[in-house]
Amino acid sequence: MDIAKITRKGQVTIPVEIRKKLSLKESDVLKVSQNDNKIIIEKITPFIGLKGSVKVPDKIKNLSWKKIEEKIHHSIAHEADKW
Repeated sequence: MDIAKITRKGQVTIPVEIRKKLSLKESDVLKVSQNDNKIIIEKITPFIGLKGSVKVPDKIKNLSWKKIEEKIHHSIAHEADKW
């Protein structure tokens, strides 16, 4: 069992053995959540890190993020109209 302290700034150092086992390194992104009196810390892959791992349809492959957001909002509004 490892023990960690919370600093004045609310920071906690993850013990080195746990960092090694989970291959955690500086700048990794962690999700912090709570369940009852437990704190759960999970390593997550940032969205940008998923680039290339999802098949993107040709019709949207070359769209800007702004255009993609517009299409998403339009789609959501269209679905809401069905209610």
